[in-house]
Amino acid sequence: MYTTQADPMHALYAAVKAHSQMEDDQLREAGQYGADAGWPGFCYYTECCTFYQANKTAIWDLAATYADDFGYKSVPEFVASFGRAELADTADGFENLLAWFALEEVGRWLEDHPQDEEESEEA
Repeated sequence: MYTTQADPMHALYAAVKAHSQMEDDQLREAGQYGADAGWPGFCYYTECCTFYQANKTAIWDLAATYADDFGYKSVPEFVASFGRAELADTADGFENLLAWFALEEVGRWLEDHPQDEEESEEA
C-alpha cells in the first residue's frame, strides 16, 4: 500500500483513510485524543496488525525519523516511551502500538496541514 512520495505522510494519510473509512474530522480527533480511544479499523489487534503489515515501511520510516529527532537510539526505545508501552511485550502488541502511532500522527498532520488533505484526495 505504501508508495514513496516526497512526504510520506501523504501515503500514510491515504492508507489510514482506506483502512478505516474515517472522515478527516475523526482522524484529527484520533490525533488529539489518542488511538486507544477506539477508532474504526484500529480497535482490535487484528485490524491494527493488518494495517501495520500493509504499511510497515512507511510506519517504520516515520518512527525512525521521530526516534532520531527526539534523541532515542532506536525505534524500540522510542516505542517504549509511548503511553500503553506495556503492550509491546508481544509482537502483536508492538505492531498495534505502531499502527496507533501512525493513526495519531496522521491526525496531528491533518491538524497542522489542512490544505494537504485536499491535495491527497485529488491524487
